[in-house]
Amino acid sequence: MKRILVFCYFAARIFYGGLVYLLVGRTPASAYQSMIWLFCATRGRSNDALAAFVSLIHPPYRLPVAKGVLGTLDEAAINLIVADIKAKGYHVFERRLPDEVCDRLLELASSKECIVRAADDSSERAFRVPHYDRSHPVGVRYDLLPDDVVNNSDVQRLMADLSLIAVAQRYLGSRPVADVTALWWNTSFSDRPDREAAQWFHFDMDRIKWLKFFICITDVTIKTGPHTFISSSHRTDAIPSDLLSAGYARLSDDIVEQHFGRDRFVEFCAPRGTILAEDTRGLHKGKLVEVGDRLMFQVQFSNSLFGATVQGGRFKTVTDPGLRDLTIRYPRIYANFVQT
Repeated sequence: MKRILVFCYFAARIFYGGLVYLLVGRTPASAYQSMIWLFCATRGRSNDALAAFVSLIHPPYRLPVAKGVLGTLDEAAINLIVADIKAKGYHVFERRLPDEVCDRLLELASSKECIVRAADDSSERAFRVPHYDRSHPVGVRYDLLPDDVVNNSDVQRLMADLSLIAVAQRYLGSRPVADVTALWWNTSFSDRPDREAAQWFHFDMDRIKWLKFFICITDVTIKTGPHTFISSSHRTDAIPSDLLSAGYARLSDDIVEQHFGRDRFVEFCAPRGTILAEDTRGLHKGKLVEVGDRLMFQVQFSNSLFGATVQGGRFKTVTDPGLRDLTIRYPRIYANFVQT
């Protein structure tokens, strides 16, 4: 009986938080923490139920032809991709981002101001640097400023890419919302994995349901910190209760291996331009960078912005005609980035 009352209490806080979100567009911290607690307690079922509700009130758009960086995708191709993600938690695409686009994003990431995240063992807070000096790193992870990222013309084309949007919408089962769009460096500054740089295993839980597209802007080798995922760990009931009992925590390789076995570890070593779709509800991390550095781009689509408060950029100018058109035709997708 006590357990039922506890569940009802956290469910009520989410319900209240949902009403606040609908009224003011902000999720109360208590509702967000309740979503995480229920996810851990139900091993994912609560998020599944919330996602089904979102699909009812925000059914998918009728989109134009899914043509873009992934090629031209028909219904059968989209279904195969989504089935792969549902089964394994990820899909690596055959098509890659062109070299010239990687070159331009590399130039952007090498010339713009960055925020250097504080390391685990550091007493310093995060700090800003004018740009990332690849020959003299001063931290493990450098994040470009969100405004600099989303106001770049190549990034705007990717945010408006109908092949990415079509895959995301099919996976989410509802109208997608463009969410965190980011560009960051991981460096060989430290000789041990850093929690703040996401180099310990963890699951994401900022939203109800989401799909991330990662793009390698530099070549990724076993020495430059490949992204690592535990295959199929995104599925309901996949993460054991004794791991979830730790809550929203970072987990060591040894603990994860004890529960899943080394054969479930998937390391994505890949040439520049490789595009990976992933449901990061599953356990994942970036491996320690031993030599050099790694530059990654991410565009995420969620079924709702209910959840964590995440600092994101705003469109100051929309230079891509395709994006300009989509912000008018499908305003919900870009509501998080349009100036109000």
